Amino acid sequence: MPIEEIINIDFTQEDACSQILPRSPLASSYHANWDGIRLDHHQQPAFETPEHTPQQHVIGVSLTKQSINAERVLNGHVQHECIKYGDVAVVPANSYHKSSWELESEFLVLSLEKALFARAAYDSVDLQQMEIIPHFAAADPLIQQIGLALHSELESDGKGSRVYIESLATTLCIHLLKHYSAPSAKIARHSDSEGLSRLKLQQTIEYINQNLEKDLGLAEIATAVGMSMYYFSRLFKQSTGFSPHQYVMNCRIEKAKRLLAKTEEAIDQICEQVGFQSQSHFTNVFRKLMGTTPNAYRKQVKI
Repeated sequence: MPIEEIINIDFTQEDACSQILPRSPLASSYHANWDGIRLDHHQQPAFETPEHTPQQHVIGVSLTKQSINAERVLNGHVQHECIKYGDVAVVPANSYHKSSWELESEFLVLSLEKALFARAAYDSVDLQQMEIIPHFAAADPLIQQIGLALHSELESDGKGSRVYIESLATTLCIHLLKHYSAPSAKIARHSDSEGLSRLKLQQTIEYINQNLEKDLGLAEIATAVGMSMYYFSRLFKQSTGFSPHQYVMNCRIEKAKRLLAKTEEAIDQICEQVGFQSQSHFTNVFRKLMGTTPNAYRKQVKI
């Protein structure tokens, strides 16, 4: 009998999933251009995939409400699974994988570029000494929450704040390094009782405020002060009480308030000046933080 060909999957290609699944994704972050991470939302019939090997690290998160009987083969190891809502399976890059399930299934597929790990933690772990290892389906509430948060951003309009997307991706990378690697990665512990130095905090705040019109990314801000995303995020929150994403959003809204009060510029122009990718996103964030819309706020302060 002929040997079945093992399919190589590259998630940087738009139609990657079509090589192993019968239906196209319900939604994908492919066109959102998230840096180093991709999310695909699937609804698939009962099916058996061909054997395949991904070029990226891949995580599956079940969204099916009922339990599903399945069988998974990872690097030649076979396991029968009873997959529950929120269960997570980890398929490392270059591993061999196939799976089958008995019922219509809804799930997320997260794919992560290896380079993302280097950007997330270059000063925190020796990446030469770690290897993400396969894990069959099991509960992992943190990965489930990250997957749902990314899905929520994709559903909003696919243009969520870069700093928020990259914060979620960094948290996911560090979690995988801590709990899904062998030998177990040693995450370096830095003294963060005092947070960032006064100079680095000042540099960070100045950089953020000088670049609010851009779609700021966590990697960009961390690089500007010479730190990894993981280390910077921890110390920044220790110093300010806010995550980088929360702080950037607050700065954008404060600048928007000043422009609304002191200029006659149109709302869509102000939206662009404070770095929002869409007016609807700007309005939603403004209402969430201020309890009113930008237009209503302008009327209030100009009375």
